Amino acid sequence: MTDDFFSNESTSEGGSSLVFLKYIIKDEMWMVGEDAVDMSYIQLDTETMKTGIGRYSGGYEFEWADTFGQKLYKEGWSDAISCWVMVHGVDTPVLWETHAGHQVRAFKQMYGQIRDYRDKLPELPVFSYKGSETFKTKSGYDSASHTFNLEGYKPRKDGFVVPAYFKEDAAEKPAEPKKELSSDEIPF
Repeated sequence: MTDDFFSNESTSEGGSSLVFLKYIIKDEMWMVGEDAVDMSYIQLDTETMKTGIGRYSGGYEFEWADTFGQKLYKEGWSDAISCWVMVHGVDTPVLWETHAGHQVRAFKQMYGQIRDYRDKLPELPVFSYKGSETFKTKSGYDSASHTFNLEGYKPRKDGFVVPAYFKEDAAEKPAEPKKELSSDEIPF
C-alpha cells in the first residue's frame, strides 16, 4: 500500500478503496483516481462538508475545524476542504479532500452559492462545471481558476451513499452544539 493520499491504493480500515477527486493543472483535467472525468455536473453532500487546514509533508495531513467555516491557522499549512461528491458519469461517490488553493477557492465559490440553503433542504445542490483557466501566480507557479454554477437542488443521486466508515468516524466524535459564527469569523 502506498502512502500517497490521492492514490487509489489508499484504503480505509474497512478495506474499501478510497477514490479522490482532484484537478491536475499541467494536464488541465479533473480526475477520479487515475481516470480523467467529464466534470459536467457535480452533486455535493452538504452533511459531509468540512473546512480546516492541510499540508504535504512526506504525506498528506489534514486537521478539521470543529465548526464548519471556522478558520484554523498553523505555520506552513493551507486552507483545506473535504466533501463527498457524485461526479456525472462516475457510478460511486468520491471524496473531494484537498488543500490545493485552486480547488479550495472553487469550493468556496460553490459554497457561496448555497450558503443560505445548506441545511434547509432535504435535496442536495447540483453544480454545472463551466471550465477552468490556468494562470501563473506572482511566485511563478501554475494555478487555475474553476467556475461552477448552481443549477438547483435535486434528490440524492442513485448510488450516492457515503461509506459507512465515514459515518462511523463522524459518529465517534462527541456532538458539539452548533455555534453560529459571526460574519467576521466566516472565512468565505
